[in-house]
Order: sequence, then C-alpha cells, then structure tokens
Amino acid sequence: MDIQAIIDEVARRHKVRLANDDPILSTITAIEVVHQLFAEHLQTLVRDVSNQATDRLAAQIETGRREIAAESDRARAAAAKLINDAGVWSSEKLREGSAAAASDILAASSAARATIQAEIASASRARRVATWAAVFTLCLGAVAFGGGFGFWLAGH
Repeated sequence: MDIQAIIDEVARRHKVRLANDDPILSTITAIEVVHQLFAEHLQTLVRDVSNQATDRLAAQIETGRREIAAESDRARAAAAKLINDAGVWSSEKLREGSAAAASDILAASSAARATIQAEIASASRARRVATWAAVFTLCLGAVAFGGGFGFWLAGH
C-alpha cells in the first residue's frame, strides 16, 4: 500500500491534507490487512472444498470402476464409459459450482470493500467537521479572553 498515494488522493478529492501519522491511515492499513487475510482465507476455503469434492468424486469413480471390472468385458466397457461420462459431467458441474462460489465471494468482497470505503469517506467528513468545530471554539475562546483582558485593562 502506498501511503503517500492515499494522502495525495484524499487531498485531491477532499481538499484535506493528511499527515503521515494520521490515525485514519492506520485504520486504512488495518482494513487492508483484514481484507487481505479474509480474501486469502476465502481462497483457501474454496480451494479446500473443491479439492475435497474432487477427491470424493475420484474415490466414487474408482469404486465404480472396481465393481465394473467384475462384469463381462462388454458390460465393463459400457459401464466404464457411463461412469467416466458421469465423472466428467460431475467434474464440470463441480467446476461450475466452484467458479460460481468464487464469483459470489469476490462480489461479496467487492461490496464489503465499497462499504468500507464509504465508511472511510464518512469518517473523513466527520474529522473535518470536528476540526472546524475545534477551530471555531478556539477562536471564540480567544475573543472572549481578549474581551475579558480588555475590560481588565480598562479597569486598571
């Protein structure tokens, strides 16, 4: 992650200059780390489920082949073709299902990222409002202090 690129982009879009030690940058880093860990975990889960299903399918196909071996040559050839075709079909359906699951996970991840980016923008706006409120309060305090000091000087 390029922190300077984030600082420059925030400055460009929102006319707010972040410091290198701004807490929002640590939040962005934490979100990126969590997002990366989540994506890696999801990829591992999808890969593991796909491998397990493929292993089960291969075991079922092998069991079917052993049973067919006991039959006559003609029945064995017909059954082997049927099992192999079913295995290919099942494998294709498994791949399609895995691809659909991966696509759904990526879509959900993208939606979550968009939500997180919206929350970051909201936090940035809240920070701006808080900063201006603090500046206004400081100015108001300075005016009140100056007025009080002026009355004090006028009385002496």
